[in-house]
Amino acid sequence: MPWKKEHKEETRARILDAASAAIRQKGVAGVGVAEMMEAAGLTHGGFYAHFRSKDALIAEAFDLACEQSGKKLEAAAEKAPAGEKLLAVAEAYLTTTHAHHPEKGCPISTVGPDLVRNGGDAQQAVAEAVRQRLEWLECLAPGKTKEARRRSAAGTYAAMLGAIFVARALGGTDGDRYLQLVRESLRQKQSASA
Repeated sequence: MPWKKEHKEETRARILDAASAAIRQKGVAGVGVAEMMEAAGLTHGGFYAHFRSKDALIAEAFDLACEQSGKKLEAAAEKAPAGEKLLAVAEAYLTTTHAHHPEKGCPISTVGPDLVRNGGDAQQAVAEAVRQRLEWLECLAPGKTKEARRRSAAGTYAAMLGAIFVARALGGTDGDRYLQLVRESLRQKQSASA
């Protein structure tokens, strides 16, 4: 008897969820199809019933991870007062929890560079995710002109991505302290421009 459509959709969602965590934790090269399927509680044999290739799975898992991390940032922006939304997003991003748990965080900072190097569907997914995130941050940024908001969003986004990388590279309390310094720097910049 064939599986119901809902079962196939649920199974596909499980695979995507497991893959999105796996690629953020171990990188694209660090995880294979069999490992992602096992993490979803499935056998390797059923993979091609859901995806045409590993690259297609990676691109979709990356999109899901962006959606998941974006929701956390959107919640931070919604709670912040006008004029402080961009800073609130940066502070929500620049946490020790985010640095210590890449499998739950922003996929752009964890696997973005790998996907860009690989090209194809995944590279296009990264480019689109970055464009969308920058446009959204620009809408949150304080500033009297579009150009001022664009500069603020670009600088803050670069600080966010770079700081998470450096904190992970430093590790432990050194990484945690580095994140604190970057948060303080962004707060001072915000205060100076107000």
